[in-house]
Amino acid sequence: MTSQGTNAPAKPRVVVVGAGAIGLAAAIRLRERGHDVEVWGKDEPADTVSAVAAAIWYPFLAEPRERVLGWAAATFRQLAAFANEPHSGVCMSEVVEELAADAGPPWWAGAASTIEHLRAADVPTPHGAAIRLQVPVCDTRVHFPWLRQRLQALGGRLVRRHLQSLDEAFAAAPVVVHCSGLGAASLCGDRDVHPVRGQVVCVRRPPGLQLPALIDDTEAQPFYVIPRGDQIVLGGTAQANDDNLAVDARDTQSILAGVEARVPALRSAAIEVVKVGLRPCRSQVRLERERRADGGVLVHDYGHGGSGYTLSWGCADEVVALVAAALAETPAG
Repeated sequence: MTSQGTNAPAKPRVVVVGAGAIGLAAAIRLRERGHDVEVWGKDEPADTVSAVAAAIWYPFLAEPRERVLGWAAATFRQLAAFANEPHSGVCMSEVVEELAADAGPPWWAGAASTIEHLRAADVPTPHGAAIRLQVPVCDTRVHFPWLRQRLQALGGRLVRRHLQSLDEAFAAAPVVVHCSGLGAASLCGDRDVHPVRGQVVCVRRPPGLQLPALIDDTEAQPFYVIPRGDQIVLGGTAQANDDNLAVDARDTQSILAGVEARVPALRSAAIEVVKVGLRPCRSQVRLERERRADGGVLVHDYGHGGSGYTLSWGCADEVVALVAAALAETPAG
């Protein structure tokens, strides 16, 4: 944590609304800068979409690309650094992404590590092109609790609280960082934010099995196989405007059929759990600040789609900059 001199002015208290990956990253960065930080979340940790996510670094369902690229690059660097910290639950993993035969490099290539284009003979079927690279993978069973513990070790606080209005947060602090995801629909009347349903099947990794992560985003429904520790996450779905949190047996069967056809080594893998989460999507990520009539500073940071872990630290750095700039200004009136 950044130390404050004995004569340094106290920094304003901040309430972060939302206790997922986005909110926790923002809270940690603000605490590192000396703010008194409290995170308010309406859900138990296991019930957040961050706990369900496959959590591989991979920009997905997030716009605009020019801003996403910068946030993703910054987050890549931070997660890669976390991979060197014991007990973080982050590791650098090999991933193969299947591409259409005539596709060039992915638009996000500049934010990642060195990309290798596979020879035609090494490309997984049924596609004609593929790339291989190293990216961070977060084992959410370990990494999500680790983030919460990291915030608390810095002196930040976590409170379970369901808000009816952001005014409740401003009653407790002059600065509010709004990271509620889908909650923005009710908290600030944002009609643009909407759910994109994701279902995953988590299986136990067969003893001794080593395989890279595999991603195919060329079809309407994404396909991925993400090894993490003793578990492998199989997916998935991307069902827009679907808020059904119940497990759909048809989706489970579709996922398992795809895996059986393309990764035969997982045909007999034991299913541990099937999970559903709702990605908070928006036409564009909303990361901006506004000054309230009462002088309060509100920073919005939501709408990251399927890229919460992928954009979290880059967005957190921008949140810190927006808060600092707002506090440096003299409020009008």
